[in-house]
Amino acid sequence: MRTALSRHRLGLALILAGFLVLATVYSLVTPLFEASDELWHYPMVKYLADHNFSLPVQDPATETAWRQEGGQPPLYYMIGALATSWIDTSDLDEVRRINPHADIGVVVPDGNVNMVVHDADREAYPWQGTVLAMRIVRFLSILMGLGTVYLTYRLGRELFPDRPTIALGAAAFTAFNPMFLFISAVINNDNLSTLLASLLLLLVVRMLKPQPRPPRARFYVLLGLAAGAGMLAKFQIGFILPLIALALVVIALRHHDWRQFIIGSVIAGGLTILIAGWWYWRNFDLYGDATGINVFLDIVGRRAVPADLRQLWTERETFMMAFWGFFGGVNLPLPDAAYTAFNLIALLAGLGMVLALLRAFTVLDEEAAPVSSGLGLARVVSLLWPLIIFLSLLSWTRQTWASQGRLWFSALAPLSVWMAFGLAGWSAESRRITRFNLVIAAAVFVALAIYAPLAVIHPAYSFTGWNESPEEQTGQRKVCFQEPDADDLALCATYQPLDGTARVGDYLTFSPTFTLDSRLTRDWSLFVHLVNADGLIEAQRDVYPGGGLLATSDLEPGDTWRNPIAVHLPSGLYTPQTLDVYLGFYDLDAPPGTRLIPYGVGADPDTHRVRLGRVRLETPPGEVPNPVEVQFEDRMRLLGYTVDDRSLEPGGDLEITLFWRALRTMRTDYVISVQIIQPETLVKVAQIDAPPRPPTFRWDPDTIIEDTRTLTIDPDAGPGRYRVLVRVYPADEAGSPLRIATEAGGQSEDFVWLSWIQVE
Repeated sequence: MRTALSRHRLGLALILAGFLVLATVYSLVTPLFEASDELWHYPMVKYLADHNFSLPVQDPATETAWRQEGGQPPLYYMIGALATSWIDTSDLDEVRRINPHADIGVVVPDGNVNMVVHDADREAYPWQGTVLAMRIVRFLSILMGLGTVYLTYRLGRELFPDRPTIALGAAAFTAFNPMFLFISAVINNDNLSTLLASLLLLLVVRMLKPQPRPPRARFYVLLGLAAGAGMLAKFQIGFILPLIALALVVIALRHHDWRQFIIGSVIAGGLTILIAGWWYWRNFDLYGDATGINVFLDIVGRRAVPADLRQLWTERETFMMAFWGFFGGVNLPLPDAAYTAFNLIALLAGLGMVLALLRAFTVLDEEAAPVSSGLGLARVVSLLWPLIIFLSLLSWTRQTWASQGRLWFSALAPLSVWMAFGLAGWSAESRRITRFNLVIAAAVFVALAIYAPLAVIHPAYSFTGWNESPEEQTGQRKVCFQEPDADDLALCATYQPLDGTARVGDYLTFSPTFTLDSRLTRDWSLFVHLVNADGLIEAQRDVYPGGGLLATSDLEPGDTWRNPIAVHLPSGLYTPQTLDVYLGFYDLDAPPGTRLIPYGVGADPDTHRVRLGRVRLETPPGEVPNPVEVQFEDRMRLLGYTVDDRSLEPGGDLEITLFWRALRTMRTDYVISVQIIQPETLVKVAQIDAPPRPPTFRWDPDTIIEDTRTLTIDPDAGPGRYRVLVRVYPADEAGSPLRIATEAGGQSEDFVWLSWIQVE
């Protein structure tokens, strides 16, 4: 017995040590601010440190460095501020240099994943200033994650006291979940809330387990301290309070002593209110909302239309990816095979739980059955907690774009325990099979936990095209650029002229090589424009050089880099047509039109850009021109469209034809709204709302309907790029437009963008 106990202690020690090492690796390979919301979490820490722990008042109209995080319960930020208040962090803006073009939440072929432009020398060891402060807070997060791993083990021992292997497996599944490692390694208040949620659930489980004597007062003190701290760490923890109340009732009934309920409620409840009550009263006083959720949503952004279950179902893939590992600014995924492996293990665990339940109902197997013993209620509550958190997450995600599985980590400890139980549930008799299942699953977790920082995270922020000499190729061209009011050439580009074909939905990719000749005084953004015959920009790509990793003011003369570029050809582009490809540089912070001046073949002296070649957009196969295949709920599908002109003057007429097909016989008369809008400013210069001819209730599902209408451009319309927007709504309910059905069966926006229009 003692030998087995020693083995389990050694196993736990190895898991904790493995987590500590790997979390440190994740922290070191993940550049500062390149993690979920760390861009705003740390400024909140700094604000408290700089303002003697006074809290900011949230105002959606005022832009702040901490954004919505100023509306979060402050305990995590207070701990970080307390640990770093002695450090001079006045260099924050020099470390936190925003990449204005970062593709956050989007996976693209040419990188541009970094939210911040990094200075390797400033961020290198020995750390100073902001870098040092952030490293300290990150280390505190690692310790919180370590605590969660240990509490997962303790929870497993409480729920399955005769099966320590399950506890070890659960600890491993928590410790080596790549996403948990990633979040634990960075600045994120989820680390504290996950720790406290795990502790509170462990205390509730201990309360629900049969005990010869009721808990002592000191236990209720610990419970109140944990609950108060939890409520001051994240509002989500409040959902465990009913479970605590349930546990107090069970204790009172079990011992036939309602004084226990009163004592527990007074001590634990009083401490909870004492520790956290002020925060919720402050929110109510400032915002009229004890949680402050409304002002939080006003800052972070709400969905235009609350998501229904069908829409949330379509977001399940992203949810699961962000539970297992979706790094950076939700733009660095693991390989598909990794998610398949994780999901397969979870599926096998679920099936194992079903087998254990079946055995529980057929043969009284106290050891294997999850609810058959005196531990039944405690085990049920440990299953109920993940369900409660999941339902709260669904409610939250309906309001804002938050389909991220990491937000489920408040229930990670019981999820890991039950995953371990499910894998062990494949065999009730053979402990060897149980150990084999758990060891194999844990090995997969460990392997992928090691793979992620080395093969996914680190390469994404390591510039591979640095100081590569351009290869000599036949037909290669060179063009150079000069800063305005400068005498010397600043940088030169070597490229292969473009000449090819593409389809809507594809990426146009190429990789010019740049060489810096003299220092640049500004941070110039690289742009690529795809321009039609009328001079209208049909598609574009704006990035910092080097896939977003380079700021031009940091570069030294002689620096050379290969610059991959990928321009997306969005749905709705008019086909067929030939687009000219232009490249140039502009200053985002300067007045419009401030660009580097190009010299060489293809240089345009008027627009200060260089023509690199052309691409021909092919017409996709289909029954109608410009096929788009956009479905409006289960009523109708927009098949394609045509426009008679895409370059107009104010007061001019535009004729557009929409091709429709009914998906079923409709009894409602729908109105089709066609608008011409500037997407960036939402300025509208033309609109016509009218039922089609014939009306929709007469549409035959076997017939393509051609709906032609003429829009007149506002005579006062300013010059610029506009786009055609189409919306459909019932004739008697203008405020209830039909939503677009996604491929997976959900719903997204209630409109679709079509062709670009140039107003001269």
